[in-house]
Amino acid sequence: MEKSSFLPIGDGILRSTILTVIFMLIYAVIMTFVDLSDKTNSVFYLVTTILSIMYGTVYAVRKINKKGWLTGIVIATLYMLIIYFVSIIAGNNLTVDNRMMIRFLLALGVGALSGMLGINI
Repeated sequence: MEKSSFLPIGDGILRSTILTVIFMLIYAVIMTFVDLSDKTNSVFYLVTTILSIMYGTVYAVRKINKKGWLTGIVIATLYMLIIYFVSIIAGNNLTVDNRMMIRFLLALGVGALSGMLGINI
């Protein structure tokens, strides 16, 4: 990637992270009034991750206008690393297991497909 593509990638990651924070704040308000199961929490986190990666990737690819799949993979990787580092800082004990690897691979797939979608919109 050339130098001019780094700024849109940074903007895409920032936008996807902000979208995640907004979704989490809304979900936190809902959780104060309603008792939700662990399965519901897991589904919500997965959907939030997918939508955030899609939004950030499509935004960045529309600005760059080339190499959509590569941009999507880069954004998904950096987004997931940010999420994992914030989770570690927050005190969660993260272990590398099958579930974590599946989420990471899903994020890469969503990023690549969103990048292709962003080029063709």
